[in-house]
Amino acid sequence: MQSKEFIKDQVKSFATKLTPEQFLELTEHEYSLVVLDVPIKDYTLTEIARLVEDNNVRIFRVEVIPSKDGLSLLVSLKMDVSDVSAVLRSFERFNYNVIYYFMKEGDINDTYDDRLNELLHYLDM
Repeated sequence: MQSKEFIKDQVKSFATKLTPEQFLELTEHEYSLVVLDVPIKDYTLTEIARLVEDNNVRIFRVEVIPSKDGLSLLVSLKMDVSDVSAVLRSFERFNYNVIYYFMKEGDINDTYDDRLNELLHYLDM
């Protein structure tokens, strides 16, 4: 399975219609999704979990599949927060390749909004 297909499957599973029980579970927690591309020789689930949990975030679901080339793994993490900015920064500090993320809101989205507003203000001058 290619990485694009894997991401599409993850997003579909994240956004599919829910049973009433699943809906009640989702209303209790805000879920976010992060997909990493990790070389097989560097893959350690305990290290990934430690980086996430050091930011006071819990992992609810993990899926790992080998990439098409067989040299890396695609690691999908569903987490219990609506803002994974701190987790993304931790992955960046430890040189993990984040190929996709989804979150409801957060510092990263706010930063992009601020930069866009500054650009629009500059263009209006």
